[in-house]
Amino acid sequence: MTKKRMWYRRLAILWTAVCMLGIFTPEQIQAAAVADRVKAVTRTYPNGSYYNGYMVVSYVKDGVQRSYIGHECAGFVMYVTKQAFQQPYYNGSPDYKKIYKTVSTKNTEEMKVLFSQAKIGDVIRWTGSGGRHQAIFLSDNRMGIQVYEANFGNQYNRVWYNHLWPWNNNILWANTSSSVSVYRYKNYAKVDGKVKSITLNKSKLSLKRGKNQKLTAQVSPASAYKKTLAWTSSNPRVAKVTKRGVVKALTKGRAVITAKAQDGSGRKAFCNVTVR
Repeated sequence: MTKKRMWYRRLAILWTAVCMLGIFTPEQIQAAAVADRVKAVTRTYPNGSYYNGYMVVSYVKDGVQRSYIGHECAGFVMYVTKQAFQQPYYNGSPDYKKIYKTVSTKNTEEMKVLFSQAKIGDVIRWTGSGGRHQAIFLSDNRMGIQVYEANFGNQYNRVWYNHLWPWNNNILWANTSSSVSVYRYKNYAKVDGKVKSITLNKSKLSLKRGKNQKLTAQVSPASAYKKTLAWTSSNPRVAKVTKRGVVKALTKGRAVITAKAQDGSGRKAFCNVTVR
């Protein structure tokens, strides 16, 4: 390869790197992490399933212990936001703030401005002819907005993922009795989708044959949305480990127990086991 061609190749690689940095901004990466969490909830409540569960949040206000109970759409939104942010949204929650301003549902153009500033995971809330309703914002487009909601009514009761609310739906928008608000988790920008570290309660373990010992793991950060671990033994003839981290000593020897994050981060923690 000539020097000229090598120079062009290096320039192309550099340009590609610059473009990639321009395309994947921190905000976009952040939104992708939240999107992964919201989508993870759909595996629990896929499109067409039912949601009638209650969510209860305990909190202290003015020195008094209180509880907020959410059911149907409110309970569903609390469930999704808890999965996405570890802090569920509820009316008056200090962990959420209203973005932009409250707008009239009868003014489509005003709503378009509002939702152009919304991010995935934001909570939509308004009072309509059917009562109060809440949903999770996913995206907006020229046709309307895509939402994730538990919708209840006389005709259907189900969870809808990527449900389109069209701008020209007069029943949905024009005939509602009040305006729409959008709430955002205050620490949205700090949400971390991946496990960064795993710490075991023991790095070394000595067991007699026939004895068991449970290992416990601390996964960081607390906001990691998938904290499940895979437990393996380097020498299962000497020491086996269950999916819950219980080490079972079988015969004399040594083995290394590994706890690995299942979120694709590749994070691991190890415990050296000696069976005597």
